[in-house]
Amino acid sequence: MRSEAAVLGGLNHPSIVRLVDHGVVAGRGAHSGRPYLVQELALGSSLAETIRLERARPGEVALWARSLFDALAHLHSNGLVHRDIKPANLMLSGLRRSPVRIIDFGIVASTGSAAEPGISSGTVHYMSPEQASGGVAAPSWDVYAMGLVLLELLTGSKAFPGTAIESLVARTLRSPEVPDLLGEWALLLRHLTAMDPGERPTAAAAAEMAARLIPTVDSSRHGNQGPRGSWGAQMVSGPCPAMRAFPPRRHRQQD
Repeated sequence: MRSEAAVLGGLNHPSIVRLVDHGVVAGRGAHSGRPYLVQELALGSSLAETIRLERARPGEVALWARSLFDALAHLHSNGLVHRDIKPANLMLSGLRRSPVRIIDFGIVASTGSAAEPGISSGTVHYMSPEQASGGVAAPSWDVYAMGLVLLELLTGSKAFPGTAIESLVARTLRSPEVPDLLGEWALLLRHLTAMDPGERPTAAAAAEMAARLIPTVDSSRHGNQGPRGSWGAQMVSGPCPAMRAFPPRRHRQQD
C-alpha cells in the first residue's frame, strides 16, 4: 500500500484516480499501525460492467481510448508500467475531459524492472505474451492489454477466452483475431496487439490515432466521413499522419 501511495502521489492526470491522503492509523485500536490510503471517489461503473450489460458504441470507445492512452502516456513518461490494465480497473466517470479513469496501481512496476512470469503479475486474459512469460516490465505491456480491452468492448467477447492456462498459452501462439467488420478500428487494434512488442505504438501515438477515430466512427454508419476525414480513405493514397507515429519507432526493452 505504501508503494501504491508513492506511485499515485507522483502522478497528475485527469484520467488517473487521484491520491487524497495516506498514512498510518494512530491509536491503540485493532487497526493501529496499519497503513491507509484515501483515493478520490470514482463514481460510475467499470468497463467490465459495461461489457456485461451491453455492446459499447464505437464512438464512445474512441473517446475512452484517447483518454486512457493519454493517461498511460503520462504513466510511462514517469518510468512506470501499470501491469494490470483490464476492464475492471477502468472506471467510467461521466466527465467529458476524462470519461474513463484508471484505478488500482497495486502491482505497478518501474520500466525495466524484473517481473515474475504468469498469473501473479497481472490478469491473464489481458496480458501481453512477453508479460505472461516474464522478463522486464515495459510500456508495451500496457499498450497490448489496452488493445485487448478495446477489442472486447467492440466485439463483446474476450480475445483469448477459456481457462487461465488456455488463455495464457493462446496468446503466445498467435495474435488475437480482429474482425474486418471493425473497419478503421481493425488497423489500430492489430498494431496494439502485435505479438512483437516493437511493432506496437507508444501510448502517446495510440492516443493520437484514437482521437482521429472520434469524429468518423459513428458517422460512417450513414455512409459519410467525419470532419477530419477517414483512416480508410487516407490509407488508399498513403499513410495518414498518425500512422507515422508507428514503427520504426520502437519501445526500448532491456536485455
